[in-house]
Amino acid sequence: MAKTIDADSKMKPAKRSEATKVSASKADKPNVFARLAQYFRDVRSEMKRVVWPDRPEVVNSSLVVVVTLLFFIAFTFVIDSIVVQLLDALARLGG
Repeated sequence: MAKTIDADSKMKPAKRSEATKVSASKADKPNVFARLAQYFRDVRSEMKRVVWPDRPEVVNSSLVVVVTLLFFIAFTFVIDSIVVQLLDALARLGG
């Protein structure tokens, strides 16, 4: 004969209430000063792994940024001047 298992007879894992979860997580977490100290230790550890660029790389990157900036300033000035000329021409036609 086959056994039938009733849905009510199955064992379900006990669930903790939300209040119990919150108090348990607060008890597990270190205080703010310990977490802050750990954060700065981690930052120091990561900063030791950083590969810093040498002077020629910094100069080259800076020149690229300045040249690009000058290009876009000139481009914006030219486009703005053209648009102003067109709008003035349209205003003279209509008025």
